[in-house]
Amino acid sequence: MKNKLKTLVLSLILGATTAMAAESLVGVEGNYGSMSVDRQDVTTGYTSNENVNLMGGGLKIGAQSDEFRIFLSGNYYNSTKAQYDYVVTYGGEIDYLINPSNSFNIFLGLNAGIASIKQTDQGLSRTSSDPYFGASAGVNLHMTKSIDLELGGRVLSLDISNTKNSIKYTYNTIISGYASIIYKFQMNN
Repeated sequence: MKNKLKTLVLSLILGATTAMAAESLVGVEGNYGSMSVDRQDVTTGYTSNENVNLMGGGLKIGAQSDEFRIFLSGNYYNSTKAQYDYVVTYGGEIDYLINPSNSFNIFLGLNAGIASIKQTDQGLSRTSSDPYFGASAGVNLHMTKSIDLELGGRVLSLDISNTKNSIKYTYNTIISGYASIIYKFQMNN
């Protein structure tokens, strides 16, 4: 029920913003980063930490006014480590736009949503989902009137835990850099 309520609120915000926005947006993203993971043997208390490299892509749709933009977004990450099957995030983003020039703008943003992780360890499959929140910042280079190249960085705070057979995994933070191609278009009124 809580997830349905979040989806409804995000949809209403996106709909209201689209109605007031100057432009609608569709973006395709490529990203690279790492996820901090703690592995704890609950029996002995021994804890180790590792940074798992992630590479992935995403899709986002949204709307933009002169000073703000909002997106519904989804990202799929894959790891070079065989034990991590996937990390998926989906949620909403809101960005404040700083416009120092006609050729680019700077954005500072907040985001929130759900993160899902699937991992296989010692023959056990672990699937975990929980809310995340985070922040992003970057620059939009206006390549043409309708296409932006967005370069940015994102930090997601996860705090997702999974315990099986006395081994507890805690997925802490994803830090990533990304590049997006954003297509801007006008909605007909």
